[in-house]
Amino acid sequence: MKKKMTVLDITICAAMIALHIVLDLFLTIRIGELYKITLNTLPFVVVGMMCGPAEGALSGLVGCFLSQMLGPYGLMVTTPIWIIPGMLSGLTSGLIFKAFKRKSTIAAIAVTVFIAELITTIYNWFGSYLGDVVILKDMTIEVLIAAIPIRLINWALRSVVFTVVLVPLCKTLLKSCPAGIRQAKQNAKAKAAESPAES
Repeated sequence: MKKKMTVLDITICAAMIALHIVLDLFLTIRIGELYKITLNTLPFVVVGMMCGPAEGALSGLVGCFLSQMLGPYGLMVTTPIWIIPGMLSGLTSGLIFKAFKRKSTIAAIAVTVFIAELITTIYNWFGSYLGDVVILKDMTIEVLIAAIPIRLINWALRSVVFTVVLVPLCKTLLKSCPAGIRQAKQNAKAKAAESPAES
């Protein structure tokens, strides 16, 4: 059944897009052109888990596009490549967490975050190859291959931080957020459907 975005969905998405822009433009440590220490995909993971995969994907696309436009790079030929990582974070975290029936256990949250961020990390490597090696030709494939261990360490550390942040957040907010409300309604309908059969 197709669902419409609620006012609460839109509000959460807008707030997380704004948080992404702040994290990306002002709280990201950039080391040259290849490395950066950032938590800028955390807002999209939050939207995916709290609102659902579609909302997570949409907020990721809009947030990454806006940060590209407001940042030092602006509109470039590679812009379409770099608005996809945020979409992947929101989409995959929403889908994986949904598969866990949005249970706010440490295991469910950790697995969701580690898989979603690994997919995003793999895409970022591929995006660097496509954008910097193939299109712009300002980097070599050897440099990208040498950077793989650092990217994996960055992924692992980022995933741990995200999990630590999301465990208390999910436990306190999920029931009042759109995806949690929808899950509660589905559970209530399923119990109501089982009740006549039991009686």
